Amino acid sequence: MAGRRGSANGVDPAGPRVVVADASAGRHWSKSWSRQLLGYLAVGPVVLLLMALLVYPLLRTFNQSLYDVRPALQKNEFVGLDGFSDLIADPIFWTVFVNSLVWTIAVVGLQFAVGMLGAFVLDRAFPGRWLLRGLAILPWAIPGVVAAMVWRLIYDPQIGTLQIITGPLGIPPLDVLGRPGSALWGVIFAAVWKGFPFWMLIVLAALQSVPKEQVEAAAIDGAGHVGVFRNVMLPSMAPVIRIGVILTSIWTFNYFEMVYVMTKGGPVQSSHIFPTIIYEEAFRKLDFGDSSRFAVISMLLLLVLAIFFVREARKSEAL
Repeated sequence: MAGRRGSANGVDPAGPRVVVADASAGRHWSKSWSRQLLGYLAVGPVVLLLMALLVYPLLRTFNQSLYDVRPALQKNEFVGLDGFSDLIADPIFWTVFVNSLVWTIAVVGLQFAVGMLGAFVLDRAFPGRWLLRGLAILPWAIPGVVAAMVWRLIYDPQIGTLQIITGPLGIPPLDVLGRPGSALWGVIFAAVWKGFPFWMLIVLAALQSVPKEQVEAAAIDGAGHVGVFRNVMLPSMAPVIRIGVILTSIWTFNYFEMVYVMTKGGPVQSSHIFPTIIYEEAFRKLDFGDSSRFAVISMLLLLVLAIFFVREARKSEAL
């Protein structure tokens, strides 16, 4: 009877529950959609800014690399990939390519070696360590243009500090930046002096993460300094060192001011690297086509380093 009365009154016991569930699901969907919309509105301006500052210039540079663009000659002709073929056949391209590899590998490698040596020295307790740590960071804190001007004065064949040191030794004046065989290496030495404090800080921070108990246990077992470093310290520091190598390689490959201020890519284009040749072609020769082609090739090489960096970053997060 009760069931029939319920039916007669048109009341379905399960009905209200179904309606409530549907309403709850609708409210949940509405809240979820509004949160997503709020997230898109918050991220949208950043995405548009990145598109304007990053994606558009990249697309514009790639498009311009397919043209022979020389405003001084009133030329703007489509050449397609033939422009890249002509560029690769030009000897200056291979000079720039080899110089960029030598510059990046030598600067990063020497900065790492000097920085690691300094980190091990400053990791030990001795009087005045705090002062030496502060002084060691000074080269890194100096602006690149200022450091380049200082080193130009040091290398000056007439009044430079280098000549003051080598003169009494009977060594003839050395025009380091004026000779094709030594100009790039003179800048490399200056860049190592400028950047080794960064590596010193990285290695010092990595040393703090090395378990002291393992170091002491290895020393008690008679591993020696070399064994402790190879078997205990280096494995703990390896992830930080790998990321540091990739980051400093990207920065060094893109480094512009020291090379350009000290040599301007000379003498006879012997010290050009990708950033300096891009500037030279675009703003001194007004050849925007070749400049864009150099830029595209440079971006492709940097993309390889960026992929390695992302992989290492993911490994570090997994750890």
